[in-house]
Amino acid sequence: MKQFPAIDPLTVDYDTTLVATLTDDRDPDTTWLVLVNDTHVIIADKAWYQRRNKWLHYQIEFPKRGLQWYIDTLRDKFFRTEAQGGLPKGTFNHVGEVDGERLAVIRAFNADGKGGGGYMFVTPDRKDNELSKTYTFTDKLLFEHGLIRIFEDVAGKIARGEL
Repeated sequence: MKQFPAIDPLTVDYDTTLVATLTDDRDPDTTWLVLVNDTHVIIADKAWYQRRNKWLHYQIEFPKRGLQWYIDTLRDKFFRTEAQGGLPKGTFNHVGEVDGERLAVIRAFNADGKGGGGYMFVTPDRKDNELSKTYTFTDKLLFEHGLIRIFEDVAGKIARGEL
């Protein structure tokens, strides 16, 4: 499995694989980043941590076709009833495989720390300190603030061979 170095929050804005950014709706010092190289998508964030006077950052990586898988899983599994082909009642996660890597989406019931929902994108085969790499996105960030539209735009460009 191809491994990726951590993004450099000081230079990532000039990285030629950076295709999209979005300032976090809850924290103007945090920026979400989408990078696409020849084979993989990297979703990352960088945040200026004022109290320590340093940058914090994190990232997950997955095969390029995985971005469309995450979008399709939300639409086809979480936004539909069981009768429509969605997840069975009481099921809050879905795992699949894309280009030899397992990917998962999990419904998060306290994504914002205040009881608000969201979704976790998980890369079970990629570890960080022996735990699967994961990102939890709030419903508000995804659907009201526009992160899902960015993901859809990037996935469309990947499908058309533009990225």
